[in-house]
Amino acid sequence: MSVIVIGGGIVGAAAAYYLTEAGLKDITLIEREKLLGTQVTQYCSGGVRHQFNTEINCKFSIESMKTISALAEKIDYKKYGYLILDMEPGMTEPRVQMQRKLGINSESLTPHEIKQRWPFLDVTGVISGSFYAEDGIADPSMLLEHYETNAKKKGAKFLLETSVKRMVKEDNRVIGVETDKDLMKADWVVLAAGVQSKELGQTIGLDIPIVDKRKYVFQIEGFDFDHPLVMEIPLGWYIKKEGSDALIGMSGKVETKPFAKQEESMIETVEASINRVPEVEKKGIKKTLSSLSDETPDKHAVIDSPLPGLIIATGFSGHGFMHSPATGRIVANMVKGELPLIDISELKLGRQQIRETVAI
Repeated sequence: MSVIVIGGGIVGAAAAYYLTEAGLKDITLIEREKLLGTQVTQYCSGGVRHQFNTEINCKFSIESMKTISALAEKIDYKKYGYLILDMEPGMTEPRVQMQRKLGINSESLTPHEIKQRWPFLDVTGVISGSFYAEDGIADPSMLLEHYETNAKKKGAKFLLETSVKRMVKEDNRVIGVETDKDLMKADWVVLAAGVQSKELGQTIGLDIPIVDKRKYVFQIEGFDFDHPLVMEIPLGWYIKKEGSDALIGMSGKVETKPFAKQEESMIETVEASINRVPEVEKKGIKKTLSSLSDETPDKHAVIDSPLPGLIIATGFSGHGFMHSPATGRIVANMVKGELPLIDISELKLGRQQIRETVAI
């Protein structure tokens, strides 16, 4: 059985790896850049967490963390914990209760408790929060290398600097892709192209609801102490440890033309960081990074087979790295006609918003 994987980010590489792990031999991954992971993965914060507010994402984390924990030394996984700050009432406790039913022993915290444990934070406006010590950070590039190296060892082919122009459909079945070099046919095509997925879906008449959001990340000097990855909801701001420094970032804005929101987004990110961590104002900015992310309206991935011969695995909305192990296994399940590792019926292409909520 032959499979073409479109996209050389963390999700596409995971799909290629787990397809070879499942015993499939004819696997070809196509990536338009010179290196894997240059569009989104290289700018990933590296956060890995169990704490979501929908069961489906929690289940993806539970399954994926089995692999991340097993590879802890190889991918530099450190359990600094994840602290989520809720700025709206009634958010923390239902989330924590749902997580505990799934075996995730997160804890609810008051602003006073948060300030006592992490005094570098300004808790003004914080209603409550949650913390889970088993969450943390890992190195996306190391996990990407693990997928690539081991997939190649088992025979997968990686075609770099090759652009997919369109997917090819015949008698309502996807039969391959047309690249800038030739026409390639396969039994299955896996669309894991991130921000390019919407454009490629349109070539076979599919509307994949992805928007491109540009986010900015700043490396701040001199945070040489251990602290959890802190995330503020609903703003989407975060701070994480990065060696002896810290990275700060925030959810991006929809980009209609390249870098259209650059100045506005950068100022908002810095201001939010100073408000929550006053020490940031005294530190120097060592580096500024910018990238696009592929987001769906409800910030849940699309994992579905809407046409024979096609599997979509895209729109991870910033969660692709941490959920790539489970996703790769599920793609392999689908290609082999097996029951998916996790029930993915909620992640179908044509869904309405999941329970009228969004993933944090």
